[in-house]
Amino acid sequence: MPYRDLQDILNLTVGWERELKDLYDVAEVAFRDEKSKKVVAMLRDKLIKNLQVLESVDVEKYGKTEWVRYSLDVRTDDLIPKTKFKKDSTPKEIFERILECEEKVKDFYSTIRDLLVSSEQQELFDSLVTFKVGQIIDIKNFMESYDFFI
Repeated sequence: MPYRDLQDILNLTVGWERELKDLYDVAEVAFRDEKSKKVVAMLRDKLIKNLQVLESVDVEKYGKTEWVRYSLDVRTDDLIPKTKFKKDSTPKEIFERILECEEKVKDFYSTIRDLLVSSEQQELFDSLVTFKVGQIIDIKNFMESYDFFI
């Protein structure tokens, strides 16, 4: 089980978010259904704002960088549902796949938080979990009312 620097772990999750943004970029063009295209465009816009927040996190502000025993084997392919989307995916299918991805990232943050010793760094990852929960709630609310927006 390798050890990772906290900044590397955060960079990994930012990379996942960027991959998701890239997926949205491609999906918006590839989907046949106009509603699916609009859903992806709206989700991408929300993600871009959230990505800016994540990219601005300075781990060093939370104390001396800890090396974390990184026991998870999480690959981008496990999180980003590239193969689960098809050209004729419905908005509901899109929402379900994206929520799966978001839940996995939230669980990842929680797991890292539990491995940390420093209370300041635990608070950072607690805030990342809370941030991700907010994103999940936003997506669920959007999912419940997407007909209204389209």
